[in-house]
Amino acid sequence: MLRYLEGLVTEKQDEGICLFVHGFGFYLYCSKSVINSVNEGDQRKIYTHLQVGENALGLYGFMEEEERELFQLLLTVKGVGARMAMSFLRHLDLGEIAEAISTSQVELLSTVPGVGKKTAERVCFELKQKIEKSSASSLRPILGDRHVTGTVLEALASLGFSPGEAMRAVASASRQDSAAAETEEKLLQAALKELQRRK
Repeated sequence: MLRYLEGLVTEKQDEGICLFVHGFGFYLYCSKSVINSVNEGDQRKIYTHLQVGENALGLYGFMEEEERELFQLLLTVKGVGARMAMSFLRHLDLGEIAEAISTSQVELLSTVPGVGKKTAERVCFELKQKIEKSSASSLRPILGDRHVTGTVLEALASLGFSPGEAMRAVASASRQDSAAAETEEKLLQAALKELQRRK
């Protein structure tokens, strides 16, 4: 298995990059973090996953090993192929996906292109315990009390914020101040401040 490739970024596209390694040009379908972090001419180390299909091979690239771990977990879900798994990582942050699965935020996961409600429900059902038991700290839920989190997300939705906006604000508020997640009132206030700051 190719664990990672290190080389020169010779081309950058919307969905991936070309990495020149010892005379070979490898095209990698990449996560959002890779696309946002690299530029042509950069010397980079990219973690990889080689997907072997009946008719083709696909090489997928990630900035962190934790991203690759989540990608591989997604592949274990019935109906989720490599392209769909990468679509999750291309449209949501690593922490957002892990938290959405842990709190069964089906609506947020359904915003990923190509992912329907039934698939999102299956992802939550099959991966919730695996995410919570993951050895990778960034895959463990970043928020505290699940009831508090769910109530605040519902409150933000009622105020007109999208599932993605609400999840990002709550996650960011919790990272900055763990005490903010102790009560619904504190977490809601912190999340609203974060949303205001992002305007």
